[in-house]
Amino acid sequence: MTSYFSSDFFVGNRQKLRTMLSKGEIAIFTAAGTVQRTGDTTYPFSQDRNFWYLTGIAAPDVMLVMDADGEYLILPEGDAVREVFDGAINPMELSARSGIASVFSQREGWARLKTQLQDAATIATIVPGPVRHKQAAFYVNPARRQLVQRLRRIARNAQFTDVRSNLAKLRAIKQPCEQAAIAEAVGITTDTLNDIRSARRLKSFQNEYELEAAISNGLRSRGATGHAYSPIVASGHHATTLHYVTNNGIVERNELIVVDVGAEVENYAADITRTLSPTEPTKRQVAVLAAVQAVQQQALGLLGPGVMLKDYEQAVAREMGKALVSLGLATNKDDYDALRRYYPHATSHFLGLDVHDVGDYRAPLEPGMVLTCEPGLYIPEESIGVRLEDDVLVTKTGIKNLSANCSYDAYVL
Repeated sequence: MTSYFSSDFFVGNRQKLRTMLSKGEIAIFTAAGTVQRTGDTTYPFSQDRNFWYLTGIAAPDVMLVMDADGEYLILPEGDAVREVFDGAINPMELSARSGIASVFSQREGWARLKTQLQDAATIATIVPGPVRHKQAAFYVNPARRQLVQRLRRIARNAQFTDVRSNLAKLRAIKQPCEQAAIAEAVGITTDTLNDIRSARRLKSFQNEYELEAAISNGLRSRGATGHAYSPIVASGHHATTLHYVTNNGIVERNELIVVDVGAEVENYAADITRTLSPTEPTKRQVAVLAAVQAVQQQALGLLGPGVMLKDYEQAVAREMGKALVSLGLATNKDDYDALRRYYPHATSHFLGLDVHDVGDYRAPLEPGMVLTCEPGLYIPEESIGVRLEDDVLVTKTGIKNLSANCSYDAYVL
């Protein structure tokens, strides 16, 4: 498949970042490192998205150094044995991909960098946070921390400035090539979901993992590199757990199935959710499905340039409060406890290189931003979970629903 991204894209991103640096500031970034899975095996490598945005490089442990006058790459220390197993990094390929002419070995590159750092007053980088991300409950890739620790030993008097917010500002507005990659990922996901949604096909799946396998095959066979995130295939009561990813339960004929999946194309994500039914839904299930779809259509109508997401979320919450009353789940539309019980998440998040992409939720929406719209209702006592999610591009005049061709019908003969 032809890439959506030429070296000009990465060169332009670095140039935009340069304009945000202070005079005389040197910027240093590291690729992600490989992470142990168990024993001597690793998890599949996934590049640091900020590093990829600046270089397009997919290899681990490479470094980028840039200032107002120039830029270069530093390769990781070579190991002949590992290169036999994993292959060697080709400097010419890195240079062609990134548009960076100078590529140095570990020893030569660090010698050059040490000379530059002797007079450096400030170093711009992505300052690492805690070792463990408490809210998300995972350990972070250690590459950034190791880089900063080494830099502190060399440039003891330098101050570090965090350019995370600068990169987030740049990444929030998707350039045409980024929009095309996201649209491709959305199209692959849409075609895959439309292909498996008939009741006849759904009845052939005995377990959630069988449905997941069919979706994985559909994404890969249509050109995706795989899933942009762990797929959610949740039948019945499992659908009331928002991020259920075990996908190991039985697909019951009389229960709804929440399918939350997204293809990945050149690191860019789709994120689409549909609720399906292997048999004709009950009146209660139809009522919940209709309520969520009505709220989603209202939410889509509220999005556009200049919209403040805080105001938007409050407006959607009011509509969901009315839906709860109509479903007998609340006695009044302002029952906040009922709202948080049955609808415990926000309606929208940014989408791009990360499925929950960077962006400023306190700033108005701008053309070029891509975000999701995903209201849902989760009723554990009835084993009913319903979520509908679309991916939308903010335009100058409103939005474009990139996933509008993905059918909303839960039951199709």
